[in-house]
Amino acid sequence: MKIKYCKKCLMPSTKPYLTFNDEGICNACQSSEKKDKKKSENQIDWSKREREFNDLIDWAKEQNAPCYDAIVPVSGGKDSITQVHRLLNKGLRILAVNVDYGIKTKIGKYNLERIPEMGANLIIFRPELTLHKKLIKIGLEEYGDPDLLSHTLLHAYPLHVAKQFNIPLCLLGENSAFEYGGDEKLANNNEITREYFNHYAANKGMTAKVFGKKHNIPFELLWQYDFPDEIENNTEIKAVFCSYYFNWDSNENLKIAQSYGFKQLELAKEGTYRKFVGVDEQINRLHQYIKVLKFGYGRATDHACEDIRLGILSREVAKKLVKEYDLQPLGEEYIKSISRFLNYEREEFIGILDRFRNKDIWHKNSNNNWYIKNHLED
Repeated sequence: MKIKYCKKCLMPSTKPYLTFNDEGICNACQSSEKKDKKKSENQIDWSKREREFNDLIDWAKEQNAPCYDAIVPVSGGKDSITQVHRLLNKGLRILAVNVDYGIKTKIGKYNLERIPEMGANLIIFRPELTLHKKLIKIGLEEYGDPDLLSHTLLHAYPLHVAKQFNIPLCLLGENSAFEYGGDEKLANNNEITREYFNHYAANKGMTAKVFGKKHNIPFELLWQYDFPDEIENNTEIKAVFCSYYFNWDSNENLKIAQSYGFKQLELAKEGTYRKFVGVDEQINRLHQYIKVLKFGYGRATDHACEDIRLGILSREVAKKLVKEYDLQPLGEEYIKSISRFLNYEREEFIGILDRFRNKDIWHKNSNNNWYIKNHLED
């Protein structure tokens, strides 16, 4: 299989949901052009959208909620700190909700603690760990996705809290369909819907109900992992994407987060040249590495493509960074840590990963080493 790459960025044709126009430009780049009036006649009117956001704030306060006016799902990363920032100094009672299933880093815990200092209440939800580890292992072994149910929990649990506490406004992060390339109808959403959740959070419809039925786990144990249907079309609760109202820019979000004390790594970590992403927990590195095995691209590609669109990197410089970082194997310390957490022997863990290597794009050279043929060649 010969991989096709976007003519503007470096996104490959193997990326799920990615499409190209007649000029060979991916839909993520096409969405990006709408953010800048110099690049598109259909540029988004950000001033108008900020006014819409402020109207939403006024609406939330008018609901006279019993406890909180707004809820924000948070990891402690730069983006979720920025989401809280967007709600500050507006007379709101803010509840931040973090889902922690036991593999947070030291720097991740430090950054998370910045949130209550900003002016929001913070609750940390710890799912029952024996069950959650089982879900991670099934996701990894059966689907090559250790985040399969973790991702749905991160999306769904704050919505359940909003419902249970009658919190009118839930401020989510970015709309992935718009920012990274996806279904055009979903890309234009300002609110999360069941359709969006099933498509992006639940990985092609693998919801908690479907997963539980397939793997004989009662839904009564998994309800917090599923989208609460009462949220959709609810006139009393609005769950909206922050990226709809404000230009979603990782580097700008970093500056905002740093103003509240956010710390980044001293050195770039495995898989990417950026020092300020994926710092809060460990399992994202595993998720991104399996993406490399399946689709031939990883975290460095994601970041380089965003920086190309922002005008920070040229395509040629981005290529060099991707070649240096994207295909890095998992380090031994990381292998030991995750194997210990999930109770695998090292060779068992490595064997599971190798099952998901896509042999249509990966090949072995004369030294018996894996490589991607025509990697990053136009």
